[in-house]
Amino acid sequence: MTDVTHAVTQSALEAFTREYLNNLGAAIREDGNRWQVRLPTHVDVDFSDRREFEITLDGEKRDQGEDSVCVLTPESEFTQQLLDEAAAMATVGQLALTDTMIDDDYRYPLWIVESDVEVVDAAFSPYYDRTAICVFVRIDVETVSEYQTQFLEAVTIDVESNDQLPGVTEILVDEFFSPKSDWRDDVTVGSDQSDVTIAPDKLANAITTGQKAAVEGVQEEIDEIRQSASHAADSEFEEYRQLQEQRINDHRSEIDALSNRLQNLSTDVDDADSQQQRVEALEKRRELKAEKEDLETELEELLQKKEQGYAQKQREIYRRHAIEVNTKPSAFTLVTYERGEIEFTVGNSDRTDTVRAPYAIGAGVTDEVHCESCNTQLSEENSISMVAGRLGCQSCW
Repeated sequence: MTDVTHAVTQSALEAFTREYLNNLGAAIREDGNRWQVRLPTHVDVDFSDRREFEITLDGEKRDQGEDSVCVLTPESEFTQQLLDEAAAMATVGQLALTDTMIDDDYRYPLWIVESDVEVVDAAFSPYYDRTAICVFVRIDVETVSEYQTQFLEAVTIDVESNDQLPGVTEILVDEFFSPKSDWRDDVTVGSDQSDVTIAPDKLANAITTGQKAAVEGVQEEIDEIRQSASHAADSEFEEYRQLQEQRINDHRSEIDALSNRLQNLSTDVDDADSQQQRVEALEKRRELKAEKEDLETELEELLQKKEQGYAQKQREIYRRHAIEVNTKPSAFTLVTYERGEIEFTVGNSDRTDTVRAPYAIGAGVTDEVHCESCNTQLSEENSISMVAGRLGCQSCW
């Protein structure tokens, strides 16, 4: 599984739903995993046809006969309806991520995290703004052998470069929707004056890239579903093959039995006491002979199909068990985020030094950084290091 996408967690979903319902003017009485919701009379929603309804936060605990209870989980149909309606009411949300929002909580690159030095200080200098789009993507996986499986993934894509920004997604999903977040009030929500204008083709490309990334994010789960469907197809084909083997054996047994009966009828014809008995025996022999010829023809067809490995039936079964993956972008948020340069002051107990890197709020270090001493690219394996008061990297020493 890649870390490009970010699964929409239950807590984030609950926080979003709670706020969305509050904005609608709904009254919510929470009792553990159950919410009693009462909508105001002037609100008309599609996700519920009643003013008062119940939400359960755990679909598995919904009792029998509680079909009217809405299940709020990332994979539930109610959640999709809720997101669809929220997206329809506010087609594209907009916010800006700035340095002031993260409270110096910068994302350190692995070439610092894995190093033997500590970050004493970090200072970010914003140079310009870039725009990305965070897309909530619904992924439906359909097979004939499994119930439809749904995923809800969030992914953020820079609209200019189509680069994926998992850090921004993590901030939006885990912190923006977190009920414990204390910086939400600082978020700059888009207004008529600050709305970002994006070329439609660039926006479409970014959304398409996001859909593909979302599928990649759950590829491991999709592969498991595909493997399960393949096993189901294998089982069905094996069952069919065994059935055909049984038919072949049955045909052979019936043909042998008919051969014996025909042999006996030939004796009856020769030993008939009367012309009528002889005619009756001949008629019966003719019927059994025709029956035996039909069975032999069917047996020949069965043997031919067996020799061919039942290829046509095999294709039919595996085609029917093939999985179909569909994606649907459910909600969008345009994110303006600052890009610039960050200066890390790093060191040990003896001395400190500085290292600079291109940086984006939410995204972290955006480009390759090379060691100032040996010009080797810094990485998790080639982290920075300080030896004898001099800052370098693992390749320097």
